[in-house]
Amino acid sequence: MKNYSTEIFEHLILLIRADSDNERVWLKENNCEELAHLLDAIDNVENSFQWLLKNNYPELAAVVDGLAENSKAKLFLLRNGHPELAAFVEACFGSKTAVAFLIKNNYKGWVMVAKEIFDRDQLKEKKSFWGLFSLGNPFGR
Repeated sequence: MKNYSTEIFEHLILLIRADSDNERVWLKENNCEELAHLLDAIDNVENSFQWLLKNNYPELAAVVDGLAENSKAKLFLLRNGHPELAAFVEACFGSKTAVAFLIKNNYKGWVMVAKEIFDRDQLKEKKSFWGLFSLGNPFGR
């Protein structure tokens, strides 16, 4: 597993926020194409999930499975020496213990990304919940 710089995590966060082709290109040009594929795989892009496997990033594929609530994926990460990624998965769900572990062990970049994913997912959930109600404009006539 690579160690990523703060700058790389910042570009990854920008990609989460804006889904920008510029950020994808930047990550690829800086030898971090796998992170763009990670985000796409999290968003159910099967080709990206397969790309992670084919290009020898099974730990990132396991992160995707972990975020899909496959408990075996987190076990895989722990058994294969990636406790930070197992904690990252839990942090994406809002686990304070996982966030504390990541901060204590100096994985602040993964904490920032987890918060961004958590916030994005909360926003999606809120939109989908309220999207069930079609009340129209109660103030207009």
